[in-house]
Amino acid sequence: MRKTIAELLVVILAVAGICSAGAREVRIELHLKPELAIDGTETVFVGPIMIEPREGEDVQSVDLTAARDFEIFLRKILRRDAELRLLPEMDDLQPPTNNLAVLAQQPEFWTAINEETNADLIIAASIDVKVLDRAGYTTEEYISPQDGKTYFRQVLVEETGFSYDILLVVIDGKTRAIIHQEQITDFMPKDERKLEEHTDMFTDLYTLQNRLVGIFVPRVVQVKRALFTN
Repeated sequence: MRKTIAELLVVILAVAGICSAGAREVRIELHLKPELAIDGTETVFVGPIMIEPREGEDVQSVDLTAARDFEIFLRKILRRDAELRLLPEMDDLQPPTNNLAVLAQQPEFWTAINEETNADLIIAASIDVKVLDRAGYTTEEYISPQDGKTYFRQVLVEETGFSYDILLVVIDGKTRAIIHQEQITDFMPKDERKLEEHTDMFTDLYTLQNRLVGIFVPRVVQVKRALFTN
């Protein structure tokens, strides 16, 4: 019993020491391995880039623009940041379905691409874009600087811009097997007056950019941590 009380006292003193100590924010670097083990010599074919089908809705002009701009954005990221060897486009590429999840399970389609291009990797994607123009309240926690207690408050959140939901699939060109599949979401704020202007739809989307690069090459990211001092 005395041992238990002594151990509890040590824990209490340790916690009290941390609470009484000062804290400062520091930045540290994390070295992240890529999702795929490639050496950078692989040839890469990009396509098809598809529009995610929505039941009961026709394809809109914003969908066509988003799919075209995303392919340009993806190619630039793969060539510039991942330094991969991209193959030319196929003008006559016609998928038998507009559902990428279904298409990924049809090896004959990827076989045809490989026979035409001899690609080591085939990167395909399906994109769903939504135009958001809404506002609402959400509940968030905050710590009062007066008494140090945690409270809840209502905060007005405005969402105006483009919301992206992207399914990315990487196919092994030789085996036709799926070697990577990932759902990526991101949001681009846009001025309400410019929602009808479907331009620069993937400018400064660093979350999406870093996620795409991280599939193929190592990354170094900076994170914030609290360092406790006496």
